[in-house]
Amino acid sequence: MVRVAIVGCAHGKLDEIYDTVRHMNEMDPVHPIRLLLCCGDFQSMRNNADLETMACPPKYRALNSFHEYYAGKKTAPVLTAFIGGNHEASNYLMDLRYGGWVAPRIFFLGFAGVIRIGGLRIAGLSGIFKPHAYHSGHFETMPLDQKTMRSVYHIRQLEIYRLSLLQHPQSDKIDIFLSHDWPRGVEQYGDVGKLVSKKPFFRKEIQANTLGNPATEYLLHELKPLYWFAAHLHVKFAAIVPQNSCPTELESDSNDSDSPNNHEMDRITSSTRFLALDKCLPGRDFLQVLEFPDALKEAPGNEEELLIKFDAEWLAILKATYHLETRSQMEIPLPNEKICVGSEEIDFVYSQVKKFKSKGSKWPNEWITEFVKTVPTHEEEPNVVAVRPGNPQTDTLLAFLELQHVVTVPYERKEATKDPNAITLDDEEMENKETFNLIG
Repeated sequence: MVRVAIVGCAHGKLDEIYDTVRHMNEMDPVHPIRLLLCCGDFQSMRNNADLETMACPPKYRALNSFHEYYAGKKTAPVLTAFIGGNHEASNYLMDLRYGGWVAPRIFFLGFAGVIRIGGLRIAGLSGIFKPHAYHSGHFETMPLDQKTMRSVYHIRQLEIYRLSLLQHPQSDKIDIFLSHDWPRGVEQYGDVGKLVSKKPFFRKEIQANTLGNPATEYLLHELKPLYWFAAHLHVKFAAIVPQNSCPTELESDSNDSDSPNNHEMDRITSSTRFLALDKCLPGRDFLQVLEFPDALKEAPGNEEELLIKFDAEWLAILKATYHLETRSQMEIPLPNEKICVGSEEIDFVYSQVKKFKSKGSKWPNEWITEFVKTVPTHEEEPNVVAVRPGNPQTDTLLAFLELQHVVTVPYERKEATKDPNAITLDDEEMENKETFNLIG
């Protein structure tokens, strides 16, 4: 069994969240929380330069404690994975848009991503919905201005399209889906009256069916995850969403319209359990614990630590749709039909794993990159005003998938130091290719 804690908006309060988890584990040491998931506004600020890329009034900007975890002064007590919200260190997350480690034991799912942890399949979508940015490419570049500081966290249709392709028959269903804003219309499946009594200003949006994200409304009914967690609106709200066998249309605006606590549901269930959580403040409902009795059945051996593993279907989807990436601010024409991502594309991912040579040993299908400290922390350079773009983890992942940089840039290291993400191919591949050194 694995106990998983899910939190709403973290707002940089890592110490407070981890203290809460430690306290809960002290209360029940036999069944400790092993995994922490965060629904956005994580705020992975390494230094003051990162702080300047967070979209919010300057008086609300604070480094908080993440930089100490980044520097290695503190270690996350449990494996942590998060998605982005609308108040983030946008420059840092831009460089890890396909996923990667932001600090030891702290993993970012990317702008959209799917990972596997201890047998659980976890998907996530970062950001919030704004219609004017939805059809654009990822045109934002550093340095961010007041406009792009906000548009960078606006959800794009390409990420929704990619997630909609998670339909391969060999794949498991999604156990947990994380989003920052709510799927539109989800409030209709819970106690609307109680919600309005807590947040009266939601009433007009509920009546107009504009509360929430229409794109994730589609994903909710298309993917039919077992659980869906969200944040953003700073209120706890539970709902059980009935599902049917008829998917909605990606471009449709139609609306087919307590707290989840365990995994004792049939895998062919026809409902999704939704829970929104509050922000991290004393006395607020910002944390929920789930128990997954069967979660460790795929975990290697009897090891103490959970591992983050890649999802082969997701990486195959990323490769198959990569030609749609663009820096254009114009509308991106997506295919009218879904791209077929089948066994051949998934087998390619596994074939790359066999060629992959990493530093040290890894368990089968373990996430391929390692954390790399790329910029100075606040303590090292308190007055840093800019950071170099790029991240070697993204370089590694793109090389692994045999892709080139399009909306990202290669990381350039100041000094020639050994890179834990440098990879080589096996002898058979070396007949035609030179050794991969992704940083150079």
